[in-house]
Amino acid sequence: MPLELDISYSFQRLLEKSRAVSGRLISRQLTFIIDSFLRTRFEKSSGILKKGEEVAVIALGGYGRMEMAPHSDVDILYLHNGVPDSKLSEIISSINTYLYDSGKEVGHTCRTIKESFRYLDDMSSFHAVLDSRFLTGSKELFKKYQEEFLAKLPSKFSTRYNQAKEDQLSERFLREGRPILLSEPNLKTDLCGLRDIQYLYWTEKSRSPIRSLGGLAVLPFFQSGEVQALEEAYDFLIRVRTALHILTGRKHDRLDLNLQPEVAEYLGFGKKEDMQTIEKFMNTLYSHQKNIFFIVRIYLDSLLAAQKKGEAENFDYEGIRFLKIGNTIFPPSEGNLFADPHTLYKDILLTFRMIQETGFEVSGGLLSEIRFASHFLDDDFRYSAEVNGGFIDILQNKKERGRILKLMHECQVLGALLPEFGACTNFPLFSYHHEFTVDEHTLLILHELDRLDKGEFEDREILEVYKECDKTEILALAILLHDAGKVKEGDHSEYGAELAVSVGSRLGLSEEDTDLFRFLVEKHILMSELSSKRDISDKILIRNFARTVSNPERLKLLYILTIIDTKSVGTNVLTNWKKAILNVLYKNSIDFFRTNRADHEDPHGEEERIALAKDLVAYLTEKEGQEPKIAKTIASFAYSVIPKSFLKTVSNRKILKYFKSITSLSQDGSSVLLLDLEQDPAFVTVEVVSRNIPEILLDLCCSVSSEGLSLVGMQSYTFEEFQIHILQVTDPQGSGNISSEKLSRMEGKLRLMASGELQRDSIAFERTEWNPRKTIPESIINRSVRFSNEDVTDTTIMEVRMPDMVGLVYRILRKVFDFGLKVSHLRVSTSADYAYDSFYLQTKDGEQVKDAELLKSLEDKILRIQPVERMTGELVF
Repeated sequence: MPLELDISYSFQRLLEKSRAVSGRLISRQLTFIIDSFLRTRFEKSSGILKKGEEVAVIALGGYGRMEMAPHSDVDILYLHNGVPDSKLSEIISSINTYLYDSGKEVGHTCRTIKESFRYLDDMSSFHAVLDSRFLTGSKELFKKYQEEFLAKLPSKFSTRYNQAKEDQLSERFLREGRPILLSEPNLKTDLCGLRDIQYLYWTEKSRSPIRSLGGLAVLPFFQSGEVQALEEAYDFLIRVRTALHILTGRKHDRLDLNLQPEVAEYLGFGKKEDMQTIEKFMNTLYSHQKNIFFIVRIYLDSLLAAQKKGEAENFDYEGIRFLKIGNTIFPPSEGNLFADPHTLYKDILLTFRMIQETGFEVSGGLLSEIRFASHFLDDDFRYSAEVNGGFIDILQNKKERGRILKLMHECQVLGALLPEFGACTNFPLFSYHHEFTVDEHTLLILHELDRLDKGEFEDREILEVYKECDKTEILALAILLHDAGKVKEGDHSEYGAELAVSVGSRLGLSEEDTDLFRFLVEKHILMSELSSKRDISDKILIRNFARTVSNPERLKLLYILTIIDTKSVGTNVLTNWKKAILNVLYKNSIDFFRTNRADHEDPHGEEERIALAKDLVAYLTEKEGQEPKIAKTIASFAYSVIPKSFLKTVSNRKILKYFKSITSLSQDGSSVLLLDLEQDPAFVTVEVVSRNIPEILLDLCCSVSSEGLSLVGMQSYTFEEFQIHILQVTDPQGSGNISSEKLSRMEGKLRLMASGELQRDSIAFERTEWNPRKTIPESIINRSVRFSNEDVTDTTIMEVRMPDMVGLVYRILRKVFDFGLKVSHLRVSTSADYAYDSFYLQTKDGEQVKDAELLKSLEDKILRIQPVERMTGELVF
């Protein structure tokens, strides 16, 4: 039987019965399979060697340390003592060809012992030879290789690389603003992955003769069980990595969201359709990663202590003794820091207060001491008036309170004090939109709060708003609980608000502060929802929002929370566009408060529109040189445009421009005129005037999406038989950085479609750029279509939540037009995996859609929208 079939068959048999087996055992068995076939091939090919010609085949890297996954590379050193190249080539070809044919990627090198010294100036090569393992061939030559090469590796390389590894680990593990847990971790290279464990192991292996990870237990700074926990974490990571290779059929180390249900089921956590299966699996993974985090921190402590041994000194804080080395605080060298049960609560809170006041770095050893002591924090701890008072003191101190709360969480103290937040620990969200677990996301928001306190936040305008905020300790509390409700099914904001009332009472907050706390938790997504799904220029919406907020102080805190919450969801989630629309909502609302409009009895703004029309006449005559009669005609036009918000939301300059365009269209009989493309930092505004033809919106959607751009907002205005369409378009990153070439092509396509020379369906689902977005697992898809007739008197608002796909807005609009409805306003808010789109619908007569059967039919049609399948069978998302 050919070798490739033997290897494939042997792998298959092993893997079929190894789902519940130790990860390291699987790796060793896979390694043994490769070893056996490689030895067989060498025995068959090495007969060409003459006496005195020696070759030793040596495994390197992951293959050398027996850390094989099903699709790992096979790294081999062909060590020889001067064998002719022709013979070496024949032996190497015999082995490598069979390995290639078996589907293995092979990395090989061919050297003498002397030549091996030339290839140490690369850290990865240096690490690979540290894991050298004899496979077959000349044992004498391998022994010589050990004595004359491995035992004599120049110290300059080990010193340099050990320092590099220490620097990298310090950067990764001591940077306190960095999240630990990711929703889609790379098991090899992300924080607390296999590479971090290997760095620790390689560093110690270059210093002492340890041969396995378990050998680290001899190091004096590790306590009983810590190395075992590291081995268990390492074992689980390998199990998960093996499952990924099997399920994807290739070398794949990132635990993508769409693979998590498959991996969880493969490893025996339950049925993949059950969300609890994924939660249990990911929680297990995150627990192992947290153990890696603490153990590496302890290891880094030992390096610091060794480097600054002479600088150690005692440090006393309110009767508690610590050890200080440089700017890092350690447990005392003698005695147990939290041994006295009568002072345990006070001592723990004082320790965190000390860290906050001094700004000291915290050693992993001290964190571990607190973590161990946290097991003795019971109900009495969280109901202690002294403890709660100390906690409020930490929140009121604007010095690094986010950092302190993060440290309290890592030590499990925060969860003991606020079990409502503790329930979020390691809780995954299963969304491409959220890059982190609930607790990590929350801690990132707190990091942004620290940056605001320090005046380091990059947006100066937001920083100025924050400086006007009072009660920022309540904001910090709201941040802690804003997503705590996600551990329970249903509206997480409502459940979170219930938790806030309970926590406020337990902490002894005043009635006023508890109400503010509850408000911020309950309404923490309100500004995001309104800005992305509603017409934020609508006067009634602003009035209702202002009444909900009740005063400018609450508005400022809610605005800050919304900004830093959105920013901390994931990379590039807080786009320029989202910042811009949130800022508009904030400024419109502040203006509402400042002009005392909350009790205004003109909700439809008739008096204001009349005043604006008069101002328009004055502007046209004084600034634009229009005759008074013409100016009044233009003002009458603006007053008649539907919806009535036209006069308030469109500048006088543009009103004049739109009037001229409509006049031009009415005279020359054209159907469409592209007015302008205006580029802003957050978006590009596209302005189109046309005759009243609904299909023009379909043309606009096609021209935008076919260029890989995003339509994020649209407002349509109607005057007699004409329409004005104002669109906001961004690039995929949510900015207005769009090339003039793209905009020109978009305009050209629009004109061709308007003239009938280009069929919109021919470009509706194409992309000019590669889109890396992955398919969403069916288990986490939640489609919905909702209708509301409550917010706007003459309009039905339709909210659509769908997996994002190419041409989605276009296809929804087609369904809407098929039912004879109009769209006056559109808001598009797309996260990494979902589209949250709002459509303002009206009947042909400009009224609300009240036909329940029609709305139900429209809902059914939209929910059945699926990714378009091209003729090639390729799914286009």
